Amino acid sequence: MMLVCFRRGIAAWLAMLSLAGAAFAEELVIPGSGNPEYVLTQLAKVFNQQQSQHTVSVPTSTGTAGALRDVEAGTASLGRVGRPLKEDERKKGITYVALGRDPVVFAAGAGVTVRNITPAQAVDVYSGKLTDWRELGGDPGPIRAIGREPTDASRQAIARSVKPFENIVYGENVKVVHLDPELIALLDRFPTSLGVLNRSALSACTSKVVYLALDGVEPTAENLEKGLYPVWVELGLIYKLDALTPAGKAFLEFVRSPAGERILREHGVLPAVSKN
Repeated sequence: MMLVCFRRGIAAWLAMLSLAGAAFAEELVIPGSGNPEYVLTQLAKVFNQQQSQHTVSVPTSTGTAGALRDVEAGTASLGRVGRPLKEDERKKGITYVALGRDPVVFAAGAGVTVRNITPAQAVDVYSGKLTDWRELGGDPGPIRAIGREPTDASRQAIARSVKPFENIVYGENVKVVHLDPELIALLDRFPTSLGVLNRSALSACTSKVVYLALDGVEPTAENLEKGLYPVWVELGLIYKLDALTPAGKAFLEFVRSPAGERILREHGVLPAVSKN
C-alpha cells in the first residue's frame, strides 16, 4: 500500500511539473521590418526544432515603424528592425540588439547576362536614361526597373553611398513597390527585371536571381568585413527591458550563439560581434 501511495505521489508530482512547464511555454511573435523577415524566419525554424518549450513566429512585415509601435505599446516582447534606433527612440526605453550587416544588392532577373553595374549606370537606369540591358553590355532586353519609396531602408542605404539616389526622380518605366514581397514577386515574374534589396531577403525568391557586383565588388559578407562593399543595412531586434519575456530572452540567446551566427552567415549576413 505504501508503495502504491508513493507511486501515486510521484505521478502527481510529475503531472504538476508538466503543468508548470506548460504554464511557462510561450508563443513569441516578432513583428516589424521586412528586411530581416526571411533570415529571422530561418532562425525561428531552427530554434523551434531545437527546443519544445517556446514557439517563435515571424509574421508579414509591418515595417520598422510597426515594430516600434508594438514594442512601445507592450503588445510585442520582441520586434524586428532594418536599422539602428534613433536617439529619440532609445529615449523611450527601447533597447536595440544588432544582428548583423546585410549587403544591399542590385539584383537582376534570371534572364539577365550582365554581372556588374556601376553607380553611374544605376542612376541612369532608375532615372530612365538607360532602358535596355545591351546598354550595360548584356544581351538585349528591356530593363524592368523596380523602385522603392524614399523611406525604404535599402534605398536609403544605396543613397548613402550613391548620393544621386537621395533625390532621384524615377523614369516612367520604373515600377514603384512598397513591400519586399512585391519586389520579390516581380523579380521572379520578369526575367529582365532589376531591383534593390538586402541579400538575405532575396533568398525568398523562387527563381534564379543574379546578384550584380557594384563597381566590380561582389555583395558578400566577406567583402563587407573587409570594408570593400559599401552598401548595407543593419538588421536588429528591439525590446523593453521590463517587458522581455522568457521566450524573448531564449531566442535572443540563440540568435547570438555560434549556431545563430552560422545561420546569419549562410544567408549572406555579417553577424554583429556579440558582447555577451
